[in-house]
Amino acid sequence: MEDFNTLEKLEEYFKKVDCYGEYNYCFTCQIEPSILPMLFGAVGSIIEMKRNKKVMGYLFNKFDKGICLIPIVADTLTKNKIDIDNYIFINNDDIEKVIIKNEDIVYKKIKIILKNKTKYTMRAVKKIKNIEYHEKNLNNFLSFYK
Repeated sequence: MEDFNTLEKLEEYFKKVDCYGEYNYCFTCQIEPSILPMLFGAVGSIIEMKRNKKVMGYLFNKFDKGICLIPIVADTLTKNKIDIDNYIFINNDDIEKVIIKNEDIVYKKIKIILKNKTKYTMRAVKKIKNIEYHEKNLNNFLSFYK
């Protein structure tokens, strides 16, 4: 999306919701997909979208106060939009643990488990062509939780 093809554009979203701090590791990620789209194609994708309330992924920022997730939602089957009104702020004190694993050669799986047992599972592509900030910020985030 053109909305966050530069770090400055991505950071603007976090500044709007007051989730921008002394340091910021901003990148994008996808929700972890289920097997539905693979089994049922387009119909499975529609079911998956409804199940996830149209959330396809997140604008992600780890900063000094915690983690902010701004949903990327499906506007139509081919177009997404940023849902800044329904952002999620996770305070550092509420995080029980963050688990990071290699999903395959392309993705890192990120699971955030809160003290109240709420879980957020997503995956981030390791590198995005022509988006230099993504790999650097993802690696900074990964190093933070090693």
